[in-house]
Amino acid sequence: MPDEVGQAVARERLRSRLVELRRLSGLTPDAVTSRTHWSLSKLNRIETGAVTVQPLDAQALLQIYGIHDPGEVAALTDLAIAARRRQWWSGFQLESEVRDFVAYESTAARITAYQALHIPDLLQTEAYARMALTAAAGKKPDDPRVQSALELVMRRQTELDKRVRLTAVLDGAVLERRIGGAAVMRGQLDRLLQVVADQQVRLVVVPLRHGLMPGPGGGFELLEFAGAEDPDVVFVESPVRNVLIRDKDVIAGYHDAADTLIDSGLTKDAAIREIRRVRSDL
Repeated sequence: MPDEVGQAVARERLRSRLVELRRLSGLTPDAVTSRTHWSLSKLNRIETGAVTVQPLDAQALLQIYGIHDPGEVAALTDLAIAARRRQWWSGFQLESEVRDFVAYESTAARITAYQALHIPDLLQTEAYARMALTAAAGKKPDDPRVQSALELVMRRQTELDKRVRLTAVLDGAVLERRIGGAAVMRGQLDRLLQVVADQQVRLVVVPLRHGLMPGPGGGFELLEFAGAEDPDVVFVESPVRNVLIRDKDVIAGYHDAADTLIDSGLTKDAAIREIRRVRSDL
């Protein structure tokens, strides 16, 4: 993984440390805002991570909290700068949950993606992605929103660090569902066979014959990070609302679901045989 702390991780580290330092100082939010002359809502947005923190604002808070150690001040200032650094996804118009998800994904050390409806984004061919996005949006393939979403998927694939440990878990129905028609599906299944053969991805297929498996009904992406202090996050995408989950207890349930799905699925040669079986029927 890159040595540089990613934007989302930097933002979360700074946010959690500032909250911790305020509590250790014994100051209430009202006491802090009376000294900074900020509104209470501004401090709340900083402490909840709703906004990024200006480096000067971070330094002002550290002064109030009695933090004068040059090393810690410099480290937290660097986090504030990293959290505000413009990134490649800044050029896309994304809702906040998706933007934060992409930021986290860009610096994850381990990714576990489970899908019950379509091939996970990070393994889609461009042709398959276009047709999947078209169907999901209920628009034409040349619709600007479809094109923008397609560009985001392709860019996420390009930017994904090759050292990331990616586990993709596919419900058997994903292989059977002919998104885009036979030709598009053949190309997509060939892509899956290639990544398995190249050992780029740990691919798990849970065949339909294995029956209903416990766990979430929809797809999710579980992101884990190299830093022991950086908590896992889960992104859940749905037609109604995309959700980025940070609650440790909820995420523990997704870890359990992922383990159950992986343990029940086919891997390596068995997964390859299943994909080839489906391909032969196209």
